[in-house]
Amino acid sequence: MSQVSNAVQRRLAKILRERKEPHGKLFKDKEILKGVEISESGIAELWVKPTHPYCPCCINDLIELRKEITSTKGILACHIEVISIPQAKRWTAAINE
Repeated sequence: MSQVSNAVQRRLAKILRERKEPHGKLFKDKEILKGVEISESGIAELWVKPTHPYCPCCINDLIELRKEITSTKGILACHIEVISIPQAKRWTAAINE
């Protein structure tokens, strides 16, 4: 990996490390954040399992997180995939529209 990729990884890690979900849990918790990848082209992918799948504030928080990640230097796009909850495909579509 190049120096640029390492810098982008550090920026994304900082965002995720400091973030809490709306109900107070750290976002980096293994129960919530299931996976992260950053491609060489600068596309970030996150796999997330919300703690409260029927809570509208959780979906709003993921939309805001995507905006924050996308505005980070070196990241061209962000895709958040919601997994392991009812209607996960609908959540994913709403977050990434």
